Amino acid sequence: MNGWFSVLLIGAFLIAAAVVLIRRAVRRWWNYLLILARAGLLFRPLYNLVSGDVSRYLPAFFWSDGSDGKDQIILASVASTFLLPLVVSALILLIVKWIVAISRS
Repeated sequence: MNGWFSVLLIGAFLIAAAVVLIRRAVRRWWNYLLILARAGLLFRPLYNLVSGDVSRYLPAFFWSDGSDGKDQIILASVASTFLLPLVVSALILLIVKWIVAISRS
């Protein structure tokens, strides 16, 4: 697989997941602020546990050889570092809203 195509797929998947989850979780304007605040709080733990060097989690054939592959890994890592906290934060808000809705019925 071409390395730049992998970077494009990783970025597109993370952006799509963030947009879909945020749109599903938000009902009022302050929910955006809640997601951003929670993403800020989750940035450090996710950076230490999951994000960072995504080449640890993906097979080597995803990336090109040489310095071009290093650039691809860096771009994919930056995308995951900044978008994963948004995705997880929106997912947490969505799960909490589902639990509240189920408990009220």
